[in-house]
Amino acid sequence: MGIIGDAFGKLFSFFVSIFANLFGFLGDLFGGLFSVIWEGLKWVGNLLKKLFQNLVDILISFFETIYALIDGLLYLLYMIGVLAVKLFLVIFEAAKVLWSLIVGFSKTLGSLAYTQQAGSGNGYSEMIGKVFKVLEPMQINVIAYVLLFILWFVTAISAIKLISSIRVGGD
Repeated sequence: MGIIGDAFGKLFSFFVSIFANLFGFLGDLFGGLFSVIWEGLKWVGNLLKKLFQNLVDILISFFETIYALIDGLLYLLYMIGVLAVKLFLVIFEAAKVLWSLIVGFSKTLGSLAYTQQAGSGNGYSEMIGKVFKVLEPMQINVIAYVLLFILWFVTAISAIKLISSIRVGGD
């Protein structure tokens, strides 16, 4: 190669070493600068994370409270509905009892003028018919009717008093 080739070789190797040192220095400089910037960004990120975590915790606790309040109100409405249904069933059953007492009382009043008829084939009707035939000479059937009326009347009045005395808390 010669003198010129060696001179250019040394010159290029010198430039390469200068550029390598310069790029190494710039790499170390920017590496240190970027590491400082990166550490600063990480610090700011952690700070924002802590601040936003507290904000998110506050928001979550707020919405959990609102959810619990709505849940409680809906449960209250549900239980009011259950109470209304139970109250309706109790009143309905009491009305059925009262209606059966009224029907029984009216049938008793209607049976004061008893006319003996042929039985439907069961043993009780036939037996009652025989008892009435035997008791006809004693003429106590009128007293029996009056006593039967008094019995039904006292039962109906007692049932009405009992039903009207039922309270919510019991007694």
